[in-house]
Amino acid sequence: MAGVLAQTAWAGAEAAVDAYPPQGVGLVLGGGGARGFAHLGVLKELERLRVPIACIAGTSAGALIGGIYANGLPLEQMEREFDGADWEALLSGKPVRADVPYDRKRDDYKNYLDITFGLKKDGLGVPRSAINSQEIELYIHKLTRDRVVGNFDQLPIPFRAIATDLATGEPVVFSQGSLARALRASMAVPGLFDLIEDDEGRLLVDGGLARNLPIQDVKGRCADHVIVVDVSTPLMKAGEIHSLFDVVAQTSNLMVSRNAKEQMRKLDKGDIVIKPDLNGYTSASFNEHQAITQRGEAAAKALAKQLEAYSVSEEEYAAWRRRLARPHFPLIDKIQVEGKPGQFTKPEQLAKSLAFSSVVEPVSSAQSRLRGVFAGGDYDRLTYRVDNVSGRNVMTVLPLERSIGPNFMRFGLNLSSATPGESNFNFLASHEWRNANSAGGAWRNDVSIGQNKLIKTEWYQPLYEGSPVFTAASLGYRQDFLPVYNSDHTLNLEWNNNVGSVRLDGGLALGRYGEWRIGAYRDDNHFSSRVSWLPGVVPPNYRDTGIASSLVVDQFDNPKWPRAGYFFSGRVTKSIPSWGSDVNLTSYDTVLEYAKTLGSVTMRLSAKNKGALNRGNDEAFLVVPRSLGGFLNLSGYQDSELIGERSSLFRSMLYWRASSLPAALGSGVYAGISMELGKIWGRVGTNDWSQSNSDWIPAGSVFLAADTIIGPFFVGMGTARGGKPTAYLYLGTDY
Repeated sequence: MAGVLAQTAWAGAEAAVDAYPPQGVGLVLGGGGARGFAHLGVLKELERLRVPIACIAGTSAGALIGGIYANGLPLEQMEREFDGADWEALLSGKPVRADVPYDRKRDDYKNYLDITFGLKKDGLGVPRSAINSQEIELYIHKLTRDRVVGNFDQLPIPFRAIATDLATGEPVVFSQGSLARALRASMAVPGLFDLIEDDEGRLLVDGGLARNLPIQDVKGRCADHVIVVDVSTPLMKAGEIHSLFDVVAQTSNLMVSRNAKEQMRKLDKGDIVIKPDLNGYTSASFNEHQAITQRGEAAAKALAKQLEAYSVSEEEYAAWRRRLARPHFPLIDKIQVEGKPGQFTKPEQLAKSLAFSSVVEPVSSAQSRLRGVFAGGDYDRLTYRVDNVSGRNVMTVLPLERSIGPNFMRFGLNLSSATPGESNFNFLASHEWRNANSAGGAWRNDVSIGQNKLIKTEWYQPLYEGSPVFTAASLGYRQDFLPVYNSDHTLNLEWNNNVGSVRLDGGLALGRYGEWRIGAYRDDNHFSSRVSWLPGVVPPNYRDTGIASSLVVDQFDNPKWPRAGYFFSGRVTKSIPSWGSDVNLTSYDTVLEYAKTLGSVTMRLSAKNKGALNRGNDEAFLVVPRSLGGFLNLSGYQDSELIGERSSLFRSMLYWRASSLPAALGSGVYAGISMELGKIWGRVGTNDWSQSNSDWIPAGSVFLAADTIIGPFFVGMGTARGGKPTAYLYLGTDY
């Protein structure tokens, strides 16, 4: 059983001191997050010096590196695995967005905070961790080749992994079972990654809290002499502690430092401690793994004279190396699901989604299906184990339903400010009740408070479970802010358009790509002056009733800051006077975007076109104008400063990723430029309300930006022909 403390000495513990170095030395690898890549460099130097290793005990990052090596994976293969990993994606806690069903990502372009709450009877529920560990777990399964053994002494190198019992604070030593599970439990940083529950019901977190340097699990058990590699973060001095984050980090480091000192007292003069110089690297520096590996190698080289005491001849070392049989990926004969029905998920449905028709399949294919199911958003984790049952490899999937489901809530904020101009904000909130019935119906509600107001509710109903065909009915109210500017870019008039809407649609879900809808609509438009003491000219109220069709295709990798992929949104509406419409219009609104990254530079191309066709002269004020202006939408003009019956915008953005951000804060910091070209047809004049077509207007901007958990944040300067240099402060995704 995984997590059982080994009560007997490891194999070879009774060997006399003079049996070394041929018997080998014990290796202790401590925790330290990304700083743990230094262990890889130390192992490379030990191999160069021909130092055989009798056994390994590791904690957290030390457990990961030590466990993979103990399982027989060669160092060069380990390096290739780490070099090929997308650490940003692994640590984001999110599935690959291109694989997420569109129904689960439709609201990604609203600037919600990057955290989802659950609506519970006793209030709002929050996730148990900041980062979902699903992809990390699958990655660890890949690195360990799904090795399951009755005793970790049976691995090519005997091994132990250390976790911490969250209820008692005591160390838990993994000595058997699933190697992937042992490594994952040892790495479960509290609050950052979700904890692990073992077979005895204990809740396990990062082993560094109890025993960051597991010297006692090696010395005197499987080796009389040990090599200790300490990659822990040094304690901060009083003058370096400035913020809440510093206090939390120092508190954690104090716990680790205290138990590490206790373990270090078990060493004697025959043991060696390697502490690499990792100044400038933090526990989150995963993208710097190659440089950290080099630091570990350099630290071991500096102690080469002492380490050579444990070197053996080439023949003896070759004999030891022959024990390190390379592990192989298993072939899966059967997949089964173990678990009870949840609030809104069923094991039999999951088993049906994971089933395969071939006799056997690679474990990578089964993992791919797990990713597909996980992308649906109903599970916190889909972990598994592979057992050999009567000569067949059986994958047992252990689902963990989302703890905050099935009612989800999100909150967000949009901010914008321009000089000269107004500062505006919108507070956003949404609620979704998923899997409201057996066919997968959903009730969705959206609220926006601020400059533009919105209240909307929608019922979304597939025809049956898993059906791509659906119906949707919605009611809504929105208030749009419509400014009218003078020729000197000052505000002339401000209107509110209060719109009551009803929609009834049928549609086709296009899986992860998007959806198509067609249906009937009714919009009741009521205009009013925003400034009561300056009514000005106000368009008359009107009703627009007809048929609308829309298509969305969304394959952007990141909705808020795309670096790869494409996006298309198109909507066409046709007014029908016989249905009570006051207008007889055909309107369109299309957006086409493409993004590609080469190195650290991303190019994003956009084309936006919208307008109304077949409008008669008597309908001049019966059409909500199409507008341009604002940051990245003809920078240098105020927001919606240029209005008319049709508009087009073509934009090219180039942005350079200057640095990354910790996954818990965002993805990166950028510097960029934009080049924009726009045109208005049927442009409305500000004095005599005459109409004309504008020339094509060139514009551009320079900006600094960050993709943060609260949304894209910009500070920029833009200008345009006919406009004026304008500074912008912008938070949000609607650009």
